[in-house]
Parts: sequence; C-alpha cells; structure tokens
Amino acid sequence: MIRPDEATRLAEQALLGSLILDPQSLASVRRWLRPGDFSDPRHGTVFSLLRECDTAGDPIDPMAVAGDLAGRLPSASPGVVVHDLLQAVPAAPNAGTYGRIVVEASLRREVAGVGILLRAGALQSALSRESVPMSSTCALVDAALDSVAWRWAAAMGFPESAQDRTPIQLRPALRNPGLRLGADKLLQNHPDRDTAIEQAHEALLVGALITHPPEVTAVGAHLPPQRISSPSWRTAYGVMLELAELRQPVDVVTVAAATARLCHHGQPAPTLTELREAVEAGRHAPVREVERTVWIDQLRRIADHGAEQLMSGAANPGLRVEDLVDTGHLITTALRDGAGMLDDHREPGTSPLRLVGAAATPVAEREGPVAG
Repeated sequence: MIRPDEATRLAEQALLGSLILDPQSLASVRRWLRPGDFSDPRHGTVFSLLRECDTAGDPIDPMAVAGDLAGRLPSASPGVVVHDLLQAVPAAPNAGTYGRIVVEASLRREVAGVGILLRAGALQSALSRESVPMSSTCALVDAALDSVAWRWAAAMGFPESAQDRTPIQLRPALRNPGLRLGADKLLQNHPDRDTAIEQAHEALLVGALITHPPEVTAVGAHLPPQRISSPSWRTAYGVMLELAELRQPVDVVTVAAATARLCHHGQPAPTLTELREAVEAGRHAPVREVERTVWIDQLRRIADHGAEQLMSGAANPGLRVEDLVDTGHLITTALRDGAGMLDDHREPGTSPLRLVGAAATPVAEREGPVAG
C-alpha cells in the first residue's frame, strides 16, 4: 500500500527536479507554493534556492544548483540530493500538477494544526472566565482558514484567487511556528477535560434554576437542551424549560413529576435523590455564574470535538480542501457564539463561581490568542 506521505515526498522530488530541468515552470508555482509546504526540510531549502536564483536572474541547472547548495545541506551531499530529484522526474513532467499535490498536503496539515489553537484558546477562556482569548483565537484561525482557501484557489487557477484577503496584521502570526508550540505547551501543563465534572456543573445548573425559577426562561433563551451533554440532566433541564414555557410552576415537585412521566417512555433521567441533591447544592449558587461555568465546559468540548473533526477530515483524501475550510469556519462560529456567553453580566459585588475540581488551577492572564 502506498502511504500518503510517500506519495507526497515523491511529488516534492518530481516537482523540484522538474523545476531544475525547466526553470520557466517556476513562475507558475512560486505564487502559491512556499518552502514551508515541503514535508522534507531539504526540499524546502532547494525550493528557497530556486526562488532566489529566479529572482536574481541566476542560471538554474543541475550543476549550478548542486554548487549553490553547498553548505546549505550540512547532513547531505548536494550532488546526491540533486541526482535524486532528477531521478524522480517522469518522462513527461508537469510541475504544476506536482506542485498542487505538494501544496494540498501542506494545506491539509495546516488545517489539522489549527485545532490545537482552538483547544488552547478554549482553555485560556476557561482559566480566565473571559471571552477574549477564545474570540481572538477564532479570529486568528479564521484568517488561517481564509489563507488556506486563497492558496488553494490560486493553485487551482480559480478566478477568486486574484488577491489574498488575509488581514495584513495577522499574516506574521500565521507563519509563526511558535504559536502552535505555545498552544501545545499550554495544553500539556493543564489537565484534560473531565466529563464527570462537566456533568456535575450541569446538575448544579438544574438545581440552581429549580430554586430560582424566574431565571429559567432567560437561561433557556440561549442555552438549548441539546447543549447539555449529560442525557439525564438534559431531560430534567428540558422539562424545566417546558414547564416555564407553559407557565406552570417550576419546583422540585413539578420537575420530578414531569421527569417521571418521561422516564416511562424510556428517556434517561436523574434519580429523585440526585435531583434533590442538585437542588440543595444549587440553592445558594448564583445562576448566571453556574451558567457561565456550563458554557466554559461547552467551549472546551466544542474545541476538542472540532479539533478531532479537522484532523480526521484533513486525513481524508475524499474530503475537498474547500469543504475542510467551511467546516473550520462552522467550528469557529460555534466557539465565538459560545464565548459571547462568558461576557461578564454579574451584578456588583457578586463573586465568580469557582470551577468544580479547579482549586489549584492558575488563572490565565493573557487576553489574546496563545502565543509562543
């Protein structure tokens, strides 16, 4: 079986060999192909040299390239590298096609890599309990996705590829390898999500709402039942929303009775003991702070699932680059909407609710996307 990385490496070799034999082909690929697109750093070094020679008007041929590579490839013989590149060139080479194979593999790696930024941005918002880190990271990821879309359109020769619309101020950040390294380091230094804690937060929200029924309608307006991850507490939460919509009393008795009716049809639900414990725990909990905590859990869950989607999609050759970009934008939209729910609407003097199990977690001070 031919592995994707093997096919990409062969395309890199064939492309560079074709450009050495026919330097005029360089003009058609250098607009959208970068040295960093090559999976083999040596190939990126060769492409950089070819661009330099083309810009300076220097000759490009096998002997000249091998001579210019001297000192640039400390662990390899320039002559052997050039020989291998030429050996990979088919009888009727097509540099444009090989270049598109190379750039597609690179763009797929780039889309897969933005997932770590989303996860780190969600973690920063969870630590700071503010929307800014997540919103800023989404803006950066959207710019990265737009850049991917532009480069792919340019490689394919689509009319909309005339101009890169990536904001100028974000371009240096997109090419900064330390950005992903910083995000990875942040994630390694903090614990992964704990689904048991997330469900405890959802139980606390249900209990707080039962003891503060006037808040049910306001919370339900922007937190639909499908956002509750626990099937049992999703049922109880949905029951409360329905009772409030029907203008029925919302208390532990009415919620228990309505939930019991749904249990008869096989829907999962908490036990009466669990419901009473949630109500007791939520009796003195500030509803909006508990809701913020649930939204924080939502952000991390969406970011984790989104990162997995982008990674698996990037590895699927049947999924087009354009579809990958659209998927990425859908994920950032969901995250940006969720981050908006963290904006501080507390009344003066209200203390923020501490995350369950997060007593030893340091508070993030940065208010932007993860930096290297």
